[in-house]
Amino acid sequence: MQEKSFILRACDFITKYSIYTLLFLIPIFFLPWTTDVLDFNKQALLILLVFVSLFATMLKILISGKFEINKSPINIVVGILFLVYLLATIFSMNRYGSFWGWPQPSSESLLSLTGFLIVYFLVGNIFTKKNIFTSIVIISISALIAGIIGIFQLFGLFIVPFSFAKSISFNTIGSVGSLGFFAAILIPLTMMMLIVSKKWWKILFSAELILFTLILFAVDYSVVWWVVLISLAVVMAFGMMKRNLFDGRWMALPMFFLAISLFFILLNPQIPWITQKANEIFLSQKASLNISLQTIKERPIFGSGPGTFAYDFSKFKDPSFSQSSLWNITFNQAASRVLDSLASVGILGFIALLAFLALPLFYGVKFLISDKNFDSNASQKDSSGVYRILTFGIFATLAAQVITYFLYSSNIVFNFLNFFMIAALVGLITQGKTEYELKPSSLTTLIVTFVFTLVFIFGFGLLILDGQRYLAETNYYQGLSAYQSGQKANGLQKLESAASLNPELDLYFRQLSQAYLLGLQDELQSTKSSAQGTVSDQEKTKIQNLVSNSINAGKIATDLNPEDVNNWSSRGYVYQNLISVSSDAQTWAISSYDSALKLDPADPSLFFQEGSVYLSSALNLSSDQKDQKNQLLTKAQGQLEKAVALNPSYSDALYSLGIVYDSLGQKDKAINAFTQLQQLNPTNTDIPKILANLKAGGSVLQSATPPTENPTGGTTGTVTNTTSKENSTSSKTTTSSALTK
Repeated sequence: MQEKSFILRACDFITKYSIYTLLFLIPIFFLPWTTDVLDFNKQALLILLVFVSLFATMLKILISGKFEINKSPINIVVGILFLVYLLATIFSMNRYGSFWGWPQPSSESLLSLTGFLIVYFLVGNIFTKKNIFTSIVIISISALIAGIIGIFQLFGLFIVPFSFAKSISFNTIGSVGSLGFFAAILIPLTMMMLIVSKKWWKILFSAELILFTLILFAVDYSVVWWVVLISLAVVMAFGMMKRNLFDGRWMALPMFFLAISLFFILLNPQIPWITQKANEIFLSQKASLNISLQTIKERPIFGSGPGTFAYDFSKFKDPSFSQSSLWNITFNQAASRVLDSLASVGILGFIALLAFLALPLFYGVKFLISDKNFDSNASQKDSSGVYRILTFGIFATLAAQVITYFLYSSNIVFNFLNFFMIAALVGLITQGKTEYELKPSSLTTLIVTFVFTLVFIFGFGLLILDGQRYLAETNYYQGLSAYQSGQKANGLQKLESAASLNPELDLYFRQLSQAYLLGLQDELQSTKSSAQGTVSDQEKTKIQNLVSNSINAGKIATDLNPEDVNNWSSRGYVYQNLISVSSDAQTWAISSYDSALKLDPADPSLFFQEGSVYLSSALNLSSDQKDQKNQLLTKAQGQLEKAVALNPSYSDALYSLGIVYDSLGQKDKAINAFTQLQQLNPTNTDIPKILANLKAGGSVLQSATPPTENPTGGTTGTVTNTTSKENSTSSKTTTSSALTK
């Protein structure tokens, strides 16, 4: 009996302290050995600790023979939200990315939602009011640490000892805007904790409130001030309704922040001691709404799939976007969490998310305005009053989170915090729990045992797969780092290891395809510069293997994920570089770029690359193949003109188009193209020579050679919610620029 009691206490300890550990680490956790240092690592931590906690809970239930369920209507909405995400993942454009996350946003994946759901279940059903209070204290300590790191970063005092952190835009929450919203969301809760806490704890919450204020000043986003304004208006409204609950003098705090918010919203003052502000790029609400509406027209019920907004953006962005300075950026999240869900999980997911956000607020309001839930004699000094004030603070925090979801995109920290706060609210306002006993011969016992067995098997399997996936990602990161330091052989080996450990991820094969191509280019260069001038059989075999590996890896990437434009543009680039060694490479290059254009019809770089294939093929023909040459030049002209029409400032496309015009005998058009090019590049000394040669009746190619394309793809951007191409000649791949820069 004592042994049984010890096991039960151990299970209870593991359950609660796993969640406590998660509450402390999620806001501050990151690791430097993956390409995504924040959310990918936070997701791995989330899955590990929630399953450890869940397994301990299941063992406790089986040993004790009983369990309790908090019967809240919010449970139904949470279950529906999970079911809709499950179906949306099954019908997703990219099921792998929608389930696992990376390289899509990890916060939107079904795996992350599963982790959040387990946190909700455990906190809402197992945590007592005292446990919830302890949890809030733990979150506050973690938030204080995250805020200290963030404010130091914002002022250029880089205390995180890694190269990627040497930027004011880095913090452990996410983007600069994320840090600001994080502070705004927690301000109401911090105020309530300051009211109810004991003497020494008041120092913690006072410091936290001061720190959050500094963050708000340093970030100074108007949308963040709106969150502060509305959430504290809620605090004041309910505070005035329940004046007997705590000393009314505390209302000076929300009044102060309310006034500050109004001041910054209306006057937008510039703070002189903030010398450097981080510029954050994010999609507008209007553009996000238009893309989301077009997506649900095509896929109305379940959307394009969790985390797939980048695909929707590429396909449905307005063509005028290509004329902006951001034309080479792909946004992987909408302007707000709500609009993102409309595109990614469709109408059903959108409705489920709104219900998930609204229902806790409804029951929170119902609880707060009901006189029977508030003892008229309760005060901030007794336990009854403390928990009521705590409920008040959690409700205001949830209100701030809901506003944030309508104004800004989300991440692991925000989603985790949202599920935890809803679970805490459920635990505080729900009266009583229903207890179930597992009798030896009952049907309930059989069902619970069967469910627990399934959960254990699938949970343990997920932990193993996630560990293997994590190991693959570390190899991938090491491979990219090796390439960037010039260690190509080691880099290729690490990329091959990554693809072997995680053969379901198209990104690794896309990178491998580019890596093999780089190896081929090095090998060809080596044979050209060799003293003998001949190629040995061994070298021929190596070249053939590199060609074959590059093609095969690119094909595997498109087979794994044919909906990603990056895979097709990367594959097109591979074939484009193999035209001299493969007879059908030109055909496959054009076919690949055509497939890419179906997925991103407003990308000028894709038209440029396809036009470049036609142009280079035409220039390689002899003079007696005039008809075939003119046909290719005409096709090149059509694609390059589309590129310039989409982006009139696209210098590389204008250069190639000028060569095409000149080759077709259209001198006036060639002169106009190079004149426009000169206006865009006034410091270039070659363009005036080309223009002079053209006006004298000469040819462009007499004074210049065709541009050497480098459509090696863009890197996954760290600019907020975007994927950025590295230069104007890049196509939208997330591959080789990471290898070559």
